[in-house]
Amino acid sequence: MIWAMAGLACACAASADQPGFVSDGKIAVCTTANFPPLTFKENAGDAKPIGIDIDVAEALAHKFGATTSYTTTEFAGLLPSLGAGRCGLIISGIYINDERRASYDGIRYMRSATVIVTRADDDSIKEPADLSGKMLALEAGSYYQEERVEPLNEQLAKAGEPEVKVALYPAQQGAYQQLLIGRADATLTEEAEGAYRVAGAPDQFRIAYTWESDFTYGIYMRPSAADSDAVRRALKELAGEGFFDDLAHKYGLDPAVFDVDYDS
Repeated sequence: MIWAMAGLACACAASADQPGFVSDGKIAVCTTANFPPLTFKENAGDAKPIGIDIDVAEALAHKFGATTSYTTTEFAGLLPSLGAGRCGLIISGIYINDERRASYDGIRYMRSATVIVTRADDDSIKEPADLSGKMLALEAGSYYQEERVEPLNEQLAKAGEPEVKVALYPAQQGAYQQLLIGRADATLTEEAEGAYRVAGAPDQFRIAYTWESDFTYGIYMRPSAADSDAVRRALKELAGEGFFDDLAHKYGLDPAVFDVDYDS
């Protein structure tokens, strides 16, 4: 990986204006490492995760003259780990929202949409309303329940229809397992992750529905105007250098997914 090698090569060039989340020339990054293609381990025993988020982390480290270390945790443990100082940045397919920004600084870097994934042989679910009375497996700590399920259940209740039932699991992989063994009828996930999963197992899964969405992923850090400005500047520089176009090509994505307003 060119950016990772460059980051190692310049680690000795630490500068006085490094952000506060750089400690001893290193950025500690919290990630789940179980959300392909954003962050995952190719083999369970691998020491370092790979994916879109990891490439972004390495590119930022290069900009700041630093190296990286990674702490992997369940999704629900990401923000608590950041708050406890176990890492300086979170890059892990985590949405920007006002609730999280009330406690942490979040900088946008990638657009997303929510999809419904079902078993490949189940054509009974074609739109959200078809989840009425069905079991949905979700990753604990994700925002799908608040952003998608609760508004849907309000609509179903008004229409006198059974609400969607939800079961939570520590990781998205667990939700897929429940789907395969028939304990769940569907799961919600991110568009790129769902497409990656379906491409790898088209005989097992299918994307049944994609919501129109303005959701964006964010890089989270402890509150600091200076640190946030440094990350925004670095992301703008990377965009100008064609880094995100190359990243889209590498993962087979539309480059438009990286067309975000870093200042919003």
